[in-house]
Amino acid sequence: MASFGKPTTVHGINDSSKHTHRMGLHLNVLYAEDVAQVLGARKIVMDRPRACKQPVNLRPIFDDFHNTLRLKVALGIPLSNTQHVQKRLMYGLIYDCTMEKEADKVVRNPTAKTDLPVVREYGGSASARRLPTAVENGFKDLIQKDRKALIQIIYPKATRFACARTVKRGTGDRNRIDVACVYDKKYELTGFDGKGPCKTNADCTYFGGNCQNHLCYVPLNHP
Repeated sequence: MASFGKPTTVHGINDSSKHTHRMGLHLNVLYAEDVAQVLGARKIVMDRPRACKQPVNLRPIFDDFHNTLRLKVALGIPLSNTQHVQKRLMYGLIYDCTMEKEADKVVRNPTAKTDLPVVREYGGSASARRLPTAVENGFKDLIQKDRKALIQIIYPKATRFACARTVKRGTGDRNRIDVACVYDKKYELTGFDGKGPCKTNADCTYFGGNCQNHLCYVPLNHP
């Protein structure tokens, strides 16, 4: 059981579990199944989907990995048995399909120059039908081994991202998959807002935006 300070009621969660004696679910009393429900309630937020070129079955993996981590940080839920975090205000990452072009450039050419922050995941290997699982496992390994990558993925002020992958023939029936993700460039964050996850739109104090499932989202103004 984890403690997260002041109680904050979580709405929209089915209380028909074995803990129905708790009249209302609060973030400062989260059982394992409660955590799964809170994290599972989040949905992908996309912008300009017609510009997307990456496989449909990979986009949810890119999104789920990034924003589940960010939601955990917002709620103060440990990222792993050894990676504990302090709750803070977090922005959710909108998957911006127009950024896939830049991600594709850097995954195909590791020395390519870009003005955007980049996280690279190299060396996943699997049969063709298991490539999505290889991507997911590769991300999990990455944040255990690369602290800089983890810091970028959970950087509170980032609001948009996209990823791209390359697949190369490996040995036998296995292929090698490499992934690169790019993020919008924001001013350096000099201090964190430690009040915890947003509850209303008014809590989204960095750039404004809408509070959705305890993450703030900033719609892009474009035609």
